[in-house]
Amino acid sequence: MNVKGKNIIITGGSLGIGKETARTLVEKGANVLITGRSESRLIEAKRYTGAKIIEFDISDHENISDNAVKCIDILEGRVDVLINNAGIHVDELVNKMNPNNWKNVIDVNLTGTFNCSKSVLPQMIKQNYGSIINISSFTAFQGIAGASNYAASKAGVVAFTKSLAKEVSKFDITVNAIAPGYFDIGMFYDIDKKTQRKIISNIPAKRLGQPKEIFELIKIIISSRYTTGQVFTLDGGFSL
Repeated sequence: MNVKGKNIIITGGSLGIGKETARTLVEKGANVLITGRSESRLIEAKRYTGAKIIEFDISDHENISDNAVKCIDILEGRVDVLINNAGIHVDELVNKMNPNNWKNVIDVNLTGTFNCSKSVLPQMIKQNYGSIINISSFTAFQGIAGASNYAASKAGVVAFTKSLAKEVSKFDITVNAIAPGYFDIGMFYDIDKKTQRKIISNIPAKRLGQPKEIFELIKIIISSRYTTGQVFTLDGGFSL
């Protein structure tokens, strides 16, 4: 699909996969707006990607409507695609986990996905067109020790995706999810070198995913108006 001229919002677009996806979409002619919580990172991302930027906290429900209006204004009144990419992780074993670290991860990863989806739906319904792509994770299906909060949030994203898809299909709005495995960017490099090597050895493809492969899948998803409520695992066979 040609993404030229499409108006696309990417949450958490100032880092990692979101940032690289934004850069590629801009190169292909899309009008991209990225959100983030750090002004300095957003400014750097704007220079790197050529995307428009807006700073706000997607977990802040009270201000989400006002910020959604700002996003739609920046994109001149139309939102074709929302990519709910923003996510955080704070890894701890359950028996040692600070309740705030549970809450913060759920608030950003799951509630933030709800907040942003809800905020763009009125515009997409008005248009009678739209695509929402939620970034989940392979951990939603197999869990990972020390990251129960992250895995739970991403499993919630899967259930949310399937439910929302049933609600909005009649408006020609599709809702799908991508569940990435380990990619050559972002969170993978928060892991120690020994664990990195072990992870790669356990991936049947014997390599990390590349950001461009997320972009290629996004193109396929938004090109099909009959594909909705689906979760596309992109992990080189890791979760088999």
